[in-house]
Amino acid sequence: MFIYKGKNSKEMGLQINGNLEFEAPRRDVNLVSVAGRDGDLVMDNGRFEAVTKTINCRLKTDDESVESVVNRIHNWLAVDVGYHDFLWSGDPDFTYLAMVESPSRTERVLSKLARMALKFRLHPVKYLTSSLTEQRITSGTVIDNPFVLDAKPVIRVVGTGTLNFTIGGQEFELRNIDNGITVDSESMTVASFDGRDMEFDKLYGSFPVLKPGDNLISFSGTGDFQVFITSRLGALV
Repeated sequence: MFIYKGKNSKEMGLQINGNLEFEAPRRDVNLVSVAGRDGDLVMDNGRFEAVTKTINCRLKTDDESVESVVNRIHNWLAVDVGYHDFLWSGDPDFTYLAMVESPSRTERVLSKLARMALKFRLHPVKYLTSSLTEQRITSGTVIDNPFVLDAKPVIRVVGTGTLNFTIGGQEFELRNIDNGITVDSESMTVASFDGRDMEFDKLYGSFPVLKPGDNLISFSGTGDFQVFITSRLGALV
């Protein structure tokens, strides 16, 4: 069973077969041939590529025709340009990001029975679902990242003034905050309190990450602040 765009595959009449196809995330590298040098020079682009997942399903209907149900499924899975949360019963602790990569393939067997192959494009990192809930933190909070990947959190600050941060040895500063600010290390954006304006000039330092292991978070500033974090702890799909 999977949930996509808020709808359960079972509710749509789909039963997943046991033959699933998986791809492992591949590191994005360029191989450069250099005259006079054996082999290739590897240029790492610092990212993993998206992967595909094909889900083979059995579609059985009761009162409706196969064509009617397939049409409803096609409208649910309509190809779009954005990723959506994808929850998978085989990995219940994680939230994936997925989009339909191409139209589904349907093979009608009987008037009430068909086979469908659904092909999804997955973001290479899946997120621990519990880490996608924002939590308020105080200076001295420790967040454990149990995975091998650096986590790219969202830090939301409410208040006015300047705030100095240290996260696992990384130092950065948020200057001249007006009511509040949001720093998103994954999208590499710095947004105003109301989310309408980009305020990159208020971040001094690099976008912070939560490295594998314990991350001590401390902060102090020239104002009264509330600090919230969405840790986004993730592993490779």
